[in-house]
Amino acid sequence: MMKNRLRFSCLFAIAAVLSFVSCDKFNDQTEDDIFNFVDETLYEVQDRGNIGQDGCYELVFPVSIVFEDGSIAEVNDYSEAKTAIRAWKEENPEATERPTLAFPIEVISEEGEVISVADTEELRELREDCPRNYFDRGRRRGHRHRCNKCFSIVFPVTISFPDDTSVEVADRQELKMTIRVWKQANPDVEERPSLTFPFNVELKDGTIQTINSQEEFQALRESCAGD
Repeated sequence: MMKNRLRFSCLFAIAAVLSFVSCDKFNDQTEDDIFNFVDETLYEVQDRGNIGQDGCYELVFPVSIVFEDGSIAEVNDYSEAKTAIRAWKEENPEATERPTLAFPIEVISEEGEVISVADTEELRELREDCPRNYFDRGRRRGHRHRCNKCFSIVFPVTISFPDDTSVEVADRQELKMTIRVWKQANPDVEERPSLTFPFNVELKDGTIQTINSQEEFQALRESCAGD
């Protein structure tokens, strides 16, 4: 009887040690997986439309991220996006399908156009219009570090429409909704709304810069690509 107890105790101890080692190994692998998962998700999100400092378009936040299990997280910037993606991956270590953005989304072109993108087909067309080729190099690793905004638009700003009307918007959310409503009401108009110059941007160092023309805005975007 005593031998059986000793044998059981030894087996239990061995199992516990193996379980502990296995968990440590699993956690190490999961940490690696998490970093890669965040990298690849952000890379693919930006690559699909040539969005971000290395592309031709600025993503207008907030945006909604849709995960494999159907859950959705609304994020206000790339930092929140990284945190949300990491947290979800930690809770779903076996997941392999990377999250995507929920459409519609809004982007701002280098010319100051504000574009509402309804689906993946429209996003593909935007990408084809972009001359930058950074994403063609396939640099997925470390891409989360490339998702820091070079500048932020200072609100309020005025949006000019193709019919020569304009409207002032107070924040990013109002900008998004204004562009969506306009697009729904004008589905056949090829010209796009645009930011009215001049407007102000806040740079990464906190300084405020006035953008007076399309050329100045393009120059700012090009300088971001080198950061």
